[in-house]
Amino acid sequence: MPNKIFLPLFFSSLLCISVQPFAQDEFPTPIMMAEKTSEGSAVVVPDEGIAGQYGTWTVTYTVGKSGIQTGGGIRVQLPDSFNAGPRNSANPLQATDPAGEHYVRAVCSCPDVILKTTAEAQTDGLLVKHSKVSLDGRYARNVFVVRTVLEKGMLQEGDTISVIYGDRSSGGAGLPAGTISSSPKPILIAVDSTGKSRFRELENLPTISCRPGSAVYILFHLPSQAVVGQPIRGLVSLMDSQFNPVEHVSRIDLSPGTGEADFPKQVTIPPKTGYVEFEIVPRAAGVLRINARTAREELLTTSNPARVTIEPPRENIYWGDIHSHTHYSWDGVGDDQFNFARYTTGLDFYAMTDHSMTPTEQGYTRGLSDYCWPEYTALNEKFNVPGRFVTIQAYECSLGTPYGHHNVYFRDKPGALMDSRDSTLPSLWEALEAGNALTIPHHTGKMPKDITFVDNNAEFRRNIEIYSSHGLSEVYNPKHPLAFENSLFTGDSQSVKTPSYVQNAWMMGLMFSTIASSDDHRAHPGLPHHGLAAVRASQLTRNDVFQGLYDRHTYGTTGAKIILDFTLNGAEMGETVELQGPPVLKVGVIGTDLIDSVEILSYYPIQGAPFFNVIHTWRPDGMEFEGEYTDPHGKPGWIYYVRATQKYKILDRLVMAWSSPIWTKPPGK
Repeated sequence: MPNKIFLPLFFSSLLCISVQPFAQDEFPTPIMMAEKTSEGSAVVVPDEGIAGQYGTWTVTYTVGKSGIQTGGGIRVQLPDSFNAGPRNSANPLQATDPAGEHYVRAVCSCPDVILKTTAEAQTDGLLVKHSKVSLDGRYARNVFVVRTVLEKGMLQEGDTISVIYGDRSSGGAGLPAGTISSSPKPILIAVDSTGKSRFRELENLPTISCRPGSAVYILFHLPSQAVVGQPIRGLVSLMDSQFNPVEHVSRIDLSPGTGEADFPKQVTIPPKTGYVEFEIVPRAAGVLRINARTAREELLTTSNPARVTIEPPRENIYWGDIHSHTHYSWDGVGDDQFNFARYTTGLDFYAMTDHSMTPTEQGYTRGLSDYCWPEYTALNEKFNVPGRFVTIQAYECSLGTPYGHHNVYFRDKPGALMDSRDSTLPSLWEALEAGNALTIPHHTGKMPKDITFVDNNAEFRRNIEIYSSHGLSEVYNPKHPLAFENSLFTGDSQSVKTPSYVQNAWMMGLMFSTIASSDDHRAHPGLPHHGLAAVRASQLTRNDVFQGLYDRHTYGTTGAKIILDFTLNGAEMGETVELQGPPVLKVGVIGTDLIDSVEILSYYPIQGAPFFNVIHTWRPDGMEFEGEYTDPHGKPGWIYYVRATQKYKILDRLVMAWSSPIWTKPPGK
């Protein structure tokens, strides 16, 4: 039967402003300060929404003592967290179709005044980040500013202008609240009193919040490895339909799945948390799974598997999402990424990888720069708890042709922050410290221009992202269920027929281990269908996780915490072995659900083979599998890796895992 984890059906935006009147954790420090005014006041009714649900919100500005002359008016912008769409796009406001969705209308308390209202999709004015086509050239994201201008008449002190978001008076559906829950965030308002387009930002701003909806999904996280008699920590979390942690109190009933362990029969999720942690003590070697059910919502799940051994393993399997964006990116939203990673999706390690760019000459922020790098670093330090939850300092450097997009990761101390617009891959490596930084390419198969694996530096580039919410970069196959054509990120991605996929890199002789991560842009890392990186390391510390990446002791999954083992004549995935006789390949898979197939793929570069071949396939009938295969044709120089696929989907998304390769030494080397 299907995995119960996702029953029932388990299944942003641009705002980087040129001013900073708000809390330090919401927006970066500005480069340029806008002129402000204390004249007038503003309120919003209601002052909250429910994530993803339609409603109507009215922002009312009361005119100050200077009044507003003909040609003057106001500009209003909702917080990016409230206005974020299903991914990281703003809800497309419009002021022309009263019966349509997202309709915005303005009304005035003075009947003689005629207003003209527009939803600015592209503007270089105050209080908006540039509307801009994204770096891959395929789609645009906007946060809209609503401008209301007095075409006729004037307003005096005490008069009002009300901007109605999601007006439904003419039959429109309204406006959906943002998809991410958030604490109260300010609504930006600028006033032009003179009619000369001299907008000044209102000092005292109203705020609006977005709270989560009802619980729809339940997750149960265990560490992937445990030792008999040694306590481990279980984590149960609840999310709404938009993947936000829920706020209400819930009782969770626990029951045995597989294996033996002591654990409470019932736990309670405290208010305004969305999660509960508790102790579990394994009592026997084997595979441990535990069931969880909510009493109120009747949601049912089974934990990911924990492999229980008598003796501690030489290395543990740790799970992380190391490709994730937040409000620091020009195309990202959200600011609770660390808590979400630790307590909602149950990650062991996490890296926010916001875009490195610089403000324009007008002062608009388009990503990380030196002015917010210290704050960014401080956040990483604040949430880093060795042994419990590890944060990795990182950023994305989106280079152009022929280098592609790379994320930069630091072992410990932060290194150079490079402006992606002015950098090449060699110049990036030159600025980094060997041994303290890694650069990992991602979504290589969807770039609009040829991405070639040029100028390789094996000291910095040792891993590659095989899967994310964008799609699969394993090999060119536009008909694959996980191809870029079926992207979770945008609706118009395409697989590009170039030698830019992971298999192409391996066939070129590049020794990359596999990882996967989400490329989430809503501060929601680690969702179970967006991609996860598995790192084998001795301890959960920054240094050990980084070393696991450096040593290529990694593999990737679509987001499920599948335990995957792969050896070749005793060598582990990510290693190179000298063949002494035929290659003996051993594979182990412990799934989160029934396993549909386990495949071994190989490539023999010495003969110039044009592609990887599937040389052996198993069809397991169960959630656990061990197999051994001796390749009668294997020779020195061959490359091998393993691909596992589960039977049932998660959120209508195929569930897969990809090992890192094991390389065999070519003759004479």
